[in-house]
Amino acid sequence: MSITPRGMSIQEAYSLYRSKKLIVNRNYQRKLVWGVDEKIHLIDSILKGFPIPLFLLAETVEGDFEIIDGMQRLDAIFGYIEHKYAIPTGDLREFFDLREFSRARQYAESGAFEIEPGNPQLLPAAKCADLLDYQLAVTIFDSKEETQVTEVFRRINSGGRQLSAQEKRQAGVVSDFVRMVRRLASDFRYDGSPDVLPLTKMPVVSIDSARERLGYGIAAEETFWCSLGVLNPRQLQQSEDEQLLADICISVVRGNTFSVSSDVLDKYFDPTTTESHSLAIDLSAYGTDTLANDVKDVLGAMKTMVESERPGVSGAFRSHVSTSSFTSAKTPFYAIFMAFYDLMVRQQKQLADPKAAFAAIRKVSAKLTPSRNTTTEQQRQENIDIVRGLLEKHFASAPRPALTHGPAMEIEFPNIIRRAPIESARYEFKQGIASLDHKRSVDESFLQKLPKIISAIANVGPEADGYIVFGVADTEKDADRIERLDSVSPLRMGRQLLVGVDRECRVLNIQLGDYTRRILREIQNSPVSEPLKSATLANIDTVSYSGRSYVIIRIPAQSDLSSYGEDYYIRDGEDLRRMKTNEALATSKRFTK
Repeated sequence: MSITPRGMSIQEAYSLYRSKKLIVNRNYQRKLVWGVDEKIHLIDSILKGFPIPLFLLAETVEGDFEIIDGMQRLDAIFGYIEHKYAIPTGDLREFFDLREFSRARQYAESGAFEIEPGNPQLLPAAKCADLLDYQLAVTIFDSKEETQVTEVFRRINSGGRQLSAQEKRQAGVVSDFVRMVRRLASDFRYDGSPDVLPLTKMPVVSIDSARERLGYGIAAEETFWCSLGVLNPRQLQQSEDEQLLADICISVVRGNTFSVSSDVLDKYFDPTTTESHSLAIDLSAYGTDTLANDVKDVLGAMKTMVESERPGVSGAFRSHVSTSSFTSAKTPFYAIFMAFYDLMVRQQKQLADPKAAFAAIRKVSAKLTPSRNTTTEQQRQENIDIVRGLLEKHFASAPRPALTHGPAMEIEFPNIIRRAPIESARYEFKQGIASLDHKRSVDESFLQKLPKIISAIANVGPEADGYIVFGVADTEKDADRIERLDSVSPLRMGRQLLVGVDRECRVLNIQLGDYTRRILREIQNSPVSEPLKSATLANIDTVSYSGRSYVIIRIPAQSDLSSYGEDYYIRDGEDLRRMKTNEALATSKRFTK
């Protein structure tokens, strides 16, 4: 392992940052969690010329620099330059003066970030120069082995005092189980994204809260955990969601519950223990994808149950199942999940009466043995039996209707919407199939274009699926127009405006099934090549979310370039373009690696 210590000016580091050469591996890095006070303290140290801790980077095969230690600090530095916050000076708040840094000013002018409006107080020119010239102590090691990178990360972070118990537990561990828990946690926070991201994208997938308002992309209060009241925003930032998921996943994989404590969980995350080895064998037999899907199905059904009675009510699960505002929701959450799992997965039943099921578990925490530092297997099993006895009459054997989502879509839908800014070429949002003029007739020209869009999204590359979602307004202008025409107020989710397609069904005087079949027919009759056409037709779904219906087309990743008749299409931003012959040949090579 070759190690190169050197100084790097903040100006040089910013250039790497904006050229997307500073990257983050989310398989082991935690989220951005620093508050504004911590960021201000760092900038104050830099402006006073004080030394700050070392930054550790690993140079990748592609010539990028993976951040091993110092992600929070780098984000704080670049955030100050880009007007994410100001530093207090007496009674004033001073923002960085972009006139003193032409590169950052050019990015601001191109729309890469927003500057503070009006005439804010600015940091004096001399101090701006001091900040840009400040030498960060950087150590870069040349490592082409992921195992070396993760081991270095583990050694640095496993003893970190600022890490939570769960963050210490999984620091630098990259087993199949830990990867699956991280991926699941990401889905339930609605921050699903590729494993490796440029640092510029980390704010988009990090957790904000109404209390702190850090400017990050995921509002804690909107996540699965906080919206139901299972966890509070601080617990979410400390990765307690991953601890909860680890607990239920271990129980499912083992085939029964287990005595739980902090020490026991530590053993399941330590690759050297018999517990970890046994779990790996059981997980291999169960299947990581099967486990992830089962967990999503169960938690999606639990969310459906809560929202059947109290849609959109913050903390509805906790307030319903707990006996007081001070009672934790973790014990009833575990017992209810395991009862649902038994009924849905082991007994192959479906939730038949969500409202009655929710009423049956009102104040159920009073009937359960509460969690302590150590909770025995017998105590946990008794809790599960109590809850299952209350719920089982509200489940029944029933086939899944065609073109209707399974419970897991309750979790997948927000992730599809929120992932779009990160992988925009693979996502398309449409308000619907009807025009927004006074005629409100079916937009035939768009429907004819739809199969071309599908082939273009498939041609982005073989690395991931793509999505087209109907019921999401393309622009603010369209959302305003829909509100005037259809009396439907848009629901904001991240950057997107959700309007649903029920309003179009009313306008067109058709049922949702007929609406979906109209889309299916257009794809079926198009000259889109196989296997893309069949794969897409098999992945058209409807979902009800917050009382509105949406149509989702999943475009499965393809192993070959896909054609539309004799032509090949690609996306340039949001535009559709037919590829030239030499371009199609070059693009096809991406599918043969």
